[in-house]
Amino acid sequence: MPLMILPFFILFLMIVSMLRNRSQRSFQDKQDSFWEKEQRANTVRKQDITNLDYIEIPLDTFPIGQFPDQKLETLEDTLRSLRSRKILNLSGISNTDLKLQYGAANLTFLSECDTNFISLAKTITAYGERLAELGHWNEAVRVLEFGVSCKTDVSKNYILLGTLYQEHGEDSKLKQLAHTVSGMDLMLKDAILEKLAP
Repeated sequence: MPLMILPFFILFLMIVSMLRNRSQRSFQDKQDSFWEKEQRANTVRKQDITNLDYIEIPLDTFPIGQFPDQKLETLEDTLRSLRSRKILNLSGISNTDLKLQYGAANLTFLSECDTNFISLAKTITAYGERLAELGHWNEAVRVLEFGVSCKTDVSKNYILLGTLYQEHGEDSKLKQLAHTVSGMDLMLKDAILEKLAP
Protein backbone atom coordinates (compact mmCIF):
# COMPACT_ATOMS: atom_id res chain seq x y z
CA MET A 1 0.00 0.00 0.00
CA PRO A 2 2.73 2.56 0.87
CA LEU A 3 4.41 1.87 -2.52
CA MET A 4 1.16 2.79 -4.30
CA ILE A 5 0.97 6.11 -2.43
CA LEU A 6 4.61 7.04 -3.09
CA PRO A 7 4.12 8.28 -6.71
CA PHE A 8 1.19 10.50 -5.62
CA PHE A 9 3.22 11.88 -2.74
CA ILE A 10 6.13 12.68 -5.08
CA LEU A 11 3.72 14.33 -7.54
CA PHE A 12 2.22 16.37 -4.69
CA LEU A 13 5.68 17.58 -3.62
CA MET A 14 6.52 18.53 -7.20
CA ILE A 15 3.31 20.58 -7.54
CA VAL A 16 3.91 22.33 -4.22
CA SER A 17 7.49 23.13 -5.24
CA MET A 18 6.37 24.42 -8.65
CA LEU A 19 3.70 26.67 -7.09
CA ARG A 20 6.17 28.00 -4.53
CA ASN A 21 8.72 28.81 -7.23
CA ARG A 22 6.07 30.56 -9.32
CA SER A 23 4.96 32.61 -6.32
CA GLN A 24 8.56 33.58 -5.53
CA ARG A 25 9.17 34.60 -9.17
CA SER A 26 6.00 36.70 -9.19
CA PHE A 27 7.01 38.42 -5.94
CA GLN A 28 10.54 39.03 -7.27
CA ASP A 29 9.15 40.45 -10.54
CA LYS A 30 6.90 42.84 -8.63
CA GLN A 31 9.76 43.90 -6.40
CA ASP A 32 12.07 44.46 -9.37
CA SER A 33 9.37 46.46 -11.15
CA PHE A 34 8.81 48.61 -8.06
CA TRP A 35 12.51 49.43 -7.63
CA GLU A 36 12.89 50.17 -11.33
CA LYS A 37 9.93 52.57 -11.15
CA GLU A 38 11.30 54.13 -7.96
CA GLN A 39 14.68 54.65 -9.58
CA ARG A 40 13.06 56.36 -12.58
CA ALA A 41 10.96 58.52 -10.23
CA ASN A 42 14.05 59.74 -8.39
CA THR A 43 15.50 61.13 -11.63
CA VAL A 44 12.43 63.16 -12.70
CA ARG A 45 13.17 66.87 -12.73
CA LYS A 46 11.17 69.28 -10.58
CA GLN A 47 7.91 70.27 -12.26
CA ASP A 48 5.86 73.46 -11.90
CA ILE A 49 3.14 72.78 -9.32
CA THR A 50 1.77 76.30 -8.92
CA ASN A 51 -1.43 75.51 -10.85
CA LEU A 52 -2.45 72.32 -9.06
CA ASP A 53 -6.00 72.06 -7.69
CA TYR A 54 -5.26 73.46 -4.24
CA ILE A 55 -8.19 73.50 -1.83
CA GLU A 56 -9.37 76.84 -0.49
CA ILE A 57 -11.35 76.77 2.76
CA PRO A 58 -14.39 79.07 2.45
CA LEU A 59 -14.39 80.30 6.04
CA ASP A 60 -16.68 83.21 5.12
CA THR A 61 -19.46 80.67 4.38
CA PHE A 62 -18.94 78.78 7.65
CA PRO A 63 -20.53 79.87 10.95
CA ILE A 64 -17.18 80.85 12.45
CA GLY A 65 -17.67 82.38 15.91
CA GLN A 66 -21.48 82.38 15.66
CA PHE A 67 -22.19 79.71 18.26
CA PRO A 68 -20.41 79.77 21.63
CA ASP A 69 -19.13 76.24 22.20
CA GLN A 70 -15.67 75.14 23.29
CA LYS A 71 -15.48 72.22 20.86
CA LEU A 72 -16.61 74.38 17.93
CA GLU A 73 -14.06 77.05 18.82
CA THR A 74 -11.22 74.50 18.84
CA LEU A 75 -12.27 73.16 15.44
CA GLU A 76 -12.62 76.70 14.07
CA ASP A 77 -9.09 77.51 15.25
CA THR A 78 -7.83 74.47 13.33
CA LEU A 79 -9.68 75.60 10.20
CA ARG A 80 -8.21 79.11 10.49
CA SER A 81 -4.74 77.60 10.81
CA LEU A 82 -5.26 75.32 7.80
CA ARG A 83 -6.54 78.19 5.67
CA SER A 84 -3.06 79.68 5.52
CA ARG A 85 -1.51 76.40 4.29
CA LYS A 86 -1.44 74.69 0.91
CA ILE A 87 -3.85 71.75 0.78
CA LEU A 88 -4.12 69.00 -1.84
CA ASN A 89 -6.17 65.82 -1.90
CA LEU A 90 -3.57 63.26 -2.96
CA SER A 91 -5.44 60.22 -1.62
CA GLY A 92 -4.56 57.03 -3.43
CA ILE A 93 -1.42 58.42 -5.10
CA SER A 94 1.82 56.78 -4.02
CA ASN A 95 5.00 58.73 -3.31
CA THR A 96 6.60 57.06 -6.32
CA ASP A 97 3.80 58.26 -8.60
CA LEU A 98 4.04 61.77 -7.14
CA LYS A 99 7.76 61.84 -7.90
CA LEU A 100 7.17 60.52 -11.43
CA GLN A 101 4.59 63.21 -12.11
CA TYR A 102 6.01 66.23 -10.28
CA GLY A 103 9.65 65.44 -9.60
CA ALA A 104 11.40 64.09 -6.52
CA ALA A 105 12.27 67.62 -5.33
CA ASN A 106 8.54 68.38 -4.83
CA LEU A 107 7.78 65.30 -2.72
CA THR A 108 8.28 66.89 0.71
CA PHE A 109 6.04 69.84 -0.16
CA LEU A 110 3.36 67.61 -1.70
CA SER A 111 3.44 65.33 1.34
CA GLU A 112 2.80 68.37 3.56
CA CYS A 113 -0.13 69.35 1.33
CA ASP A 114 -1.56 65.85 1.71
CA THR A 115 -1.06 65.90 5.48
CA ASN A 116 -2.94 69.21 5.57
CA PHE A 117 -5.76 67.59 3.59
CA ILE A 118 -6.02 64.70 6.05
CA SER A 119 -6.27 67.22 8.90
CA LEU A 120 -8.87 69.24 6.97
CA ALA A 121 -10.99 66.16 6.18
CA LYS A 122 -11.08 65.09 9.84
CA THR A 123 -11.76 68.63 11.07
CA ILE A 124 -14.58 69.27 8.58
CA THR A 125 -16.33 66.05 9.60
CA ALA A 126 -15.96 66.81 13.31
CA TYR A 127 -17.12 70.40 12.77
CA GLY A 128 -20.20 69.31 10.83
CA GLU A 129 -20.97 66.68 13.42
CA ARG A 130 -20.73 69.15 16.31
CA LEU A 131 -22.93 71.69 14.52
CA ALA A 132 -25.53 68.95 13.97
CA GLU A 133 -25.34 67.92 17.63
CA LEU A 134 -26.07 71.52 18.63
CA GLY A 135 -29.07 71.64 16.27
CA HIS A 136 -27.56 73.89 13.59
CA TRP A 137 -28.74 71.81 10.64
CA ASN A 138 -28.20 74.27 7.77
CA GLU A 139 -24.69 75.11 8.93
CA ALA A 140 -23.80 71.44 9.44
CA VAL A 141 -25.00 70.61 5.93
CA ARG A 142 -22.99 73.47 4.42
CA VAL A 143 -19.80 72.31 6.14
CA LEU A 144 -20.29 68.64 5.26
CA GLU A 145 -21.12 69.49 1.64
CA PHE A 146 -17.77 71.26 1.46
CA GLY A 147 -16.18 68.00 2.65
CA VAL A 148 -17.90 66.18 -0.24
CA SER A 149 -16.69 68.80 -2.73
CA CYS A 150 -13.12 68.14 -1.53
CA LYS A 151 -13.64 64.40 -2.13
CA THR A 152 -12.92 63.62 1.50
CA ASP A 153 -12.15 59.98 2.26
CA VAL A 154 -13.75 60.20 5.72
CA SER A 155 -16.80 57.95 5.38
CA LYS A 156 -18.53 59.58 8.35
CA ASN A 157 -18.76 62.86 6.38
CA TYR A 158 -20.97 61.21 3.74
CA ILE A 159 -23.01 59.15 6.20
CA LEU A 160 -23.72 62.10 8.49
CA LEU A 161 -24.66 64.34 5.56
CA GLY A 162 -26.96 61.60 4.23
CA THR A 163 -28.58 61.26 7.65
CA LEU A 164 -29.23 65.01 7.80
CA TYR A 165 -30.76 64.91 4.30
CA GLN A 166 -33.00 61.99 5.35
CA GLU A 167 -34.11 63.69 8.57
CA HIS A 168 -35.18 66.79 6.67
CA GLY A 169 -36.80 65.11 3.67
CA GLU A 170 -34.10 66.16 1.19
CA ASP A 171 -34.61 63.06 -1.01
CA SER A 172 -33.20 64.58 -4.21
CA LYS A 173 -30.02 65.69 -2.39
CA LEU A 174 -29.71 62.23 -0.82
CA LYS A 175 -29.92 60.60 -4.27
CA GLN A 176 -27.36 63.04 -5.65
CA LEU A 177 -25.02 62.27 -2.74
CA ALA A 178 -25.36 58.52 -3.36
CA HIS A 179 -24.67 59.11 -7.07
CA THR A 180 -21.56 61.14 -6.21
CA VAL A 181 -20.27 58.46 -3.83
CA SER A 182 -20.89 55.66 -6.36
CA GLY A 183 -18.53 57.40 -8.80
CA MET A 184 -15.74 57.78 -6.26
CA ASP A 185 -12.87 55.49 -5.33
CA LEU A 186 -13.52 55.22 -1.59
CA MET A 187 -12.30 52.38 0.59
CA LEU A 188 -15.67 51.99 2.34
CA LYS A 189 -17.83 52.95 -0.64
CA ASP A 190 -20.22 49.98 -0.36
CA ALA A 191 -20.78 50.57 3.36
CA ILE A 192 -21.43 54.28 2.72
CA LEU A 193 -23.91 53.55 -0.09
CA GLU A 194 -25.72 51.07 2.16
CA LYS A 195 -26.17 53.81 4.76
CA LEU A 196 -27.32 56.29 2.11
CA ALA A 197 -30.04 53.96 0.82
CA PRO A 198 -33.49 55.49 1.51
